[in-house]
Amino acid sequence: MNAARKKLSLWGTEGDAVIVETDQPWRLILWEKAQFVPCWDLGGDVWFTPEWFETSSPEDPHCYEVIMDKACRFSEASIAESGPARVTVHWKNALCDSLYRVFHGNTRSEEYYRVFPDGIAVRQLVGWPGDQAPDGINPGIWEVEEFILINGPGVLPQDCVEPIGFTLTNLDGDTLELEWPHPFKQGKALCELKPEIADWSEYVGVVHLRDRPSPFVAFPRDRLLFPFADCSACGKPHPQMNAFGGASNYSHWPANDSTEFVGWVLATEEEVRTEATHTSFVNCGYSYAGVTPPRPSSWLFLTGAVTGGVEEARSLAGSWLSPASVESSHLFEGYSYSQRAYCFRAREAGPVKIPLRPTRPIVNPVLKLYFGRPPVKVLWDGSPLAESEFRAQAVGDDVVVWIDRVIEKETKIEIAAA
Repeated sequence: MNAARKKLSLWGTEGDAVIVETDQPWRLILWEKAQFVPCWDLGGDVWFTPEWFETSSPEDPHCYEVIMDKACRFSEASIAESGPARVTVHWKNALCDSLYRVFHGNTRSEEYYRVFPDGIAVRQLVGWPGDQAPDGINPGIWEVEEFILINGPGVLPQDCVEPIGFTLTNLDGDTLELEWPHPFKQGKALCELKPEIADWSEYVGVVHLRDRPSPFVAFPRDRLLFPFADCSACGKPHPQMNAFGGASNYSHWPANDSTEFVGWVLATEEEVRTEATHTSFVNCGYSYAGVTPPRPSSWLFLTGAVTGGVEEARSLAGSWLSPASVESSHLFEGYSYSQRAYCFRAREAGPVKIPLRPTRPIVNPVLKLYFGRPPVKVLWDGSPLAESEFRAQAVGDDVVVWIDRVIEKETKIEIAAA
């Protein structure tokens, strides 16, 4: 896997891009003509993004969000690190309207995507609600996530979305399925459709696609990892999620420099045939009732794509949110959700021996160690792994090791200098 900065020509326009190639048939792209919004390229002119930081004003039918920044005055992307075990991209933007007025003068966000060879990334969103000017008066919403499909010219979502287009699930196997197009005309809070989700401990959403990988996003109902105000639809303590009505397909983003629109503009048949459009399924916010998060606040998500549907997405989410217990002679600093990594500091020179005891399968474990520099060798219950079964790279004074294995029982991993 690797990351590179290059020009990308697509859908009738060209712009600067950061492209992260994984070991899977999908890749992550941050493209100037999509305001550097991180998007999964799933093949066949179909992309997916879990959105960005967004707010709204009672006086402006637009939202204040990065996709209004057509000239990329505030939006910029960079490669923070690139290696065989992990790529980190950094994206900075401001929340503006189509006239480049920034909400409350300085509302902005930063995002980090830590991407691994299996085509899975941890998305870390840091939001900074503004406090310097009255532009926008008071916020109506603070949105942090949305399941958005991007369709190249001539691509209809109905052509690639399955009849059951979206599934929300948890680690216990409870599910809420939505037909596509959604059978209701107006948007609905998901807790109206299935009140039990208010008590779920985590949420895993999958958009089901034909003939290509299906994108997913997972996040916990845990205010330390994912801040939220109580749901304005049911009043219970859970992140509010809303399904869009019908088959929403919009024309003003991406690959469109025009600011000659107001609000959300449904794509015409001609626009679908000639332009890239985007389709929204379900959104999620800190609040949809004007409650502002602290400055700053940070949210964590697991995102990527799967070929094994809901079960695979659930397994990946469980591996991330339910880390194995660790007992080691080395100093275990803890499990980093933002890095999907078990972090260690060696107390003495020599190999680092790590016993991991899972409560559920741990998929492709990641270890971060103050150890030295690659090359390293990895032993799995005493047997050396082939070089094709793991990746290692230096990150500052640490080594990050990604292992292409699944831990289903107590397993002893040993990292040593090669």
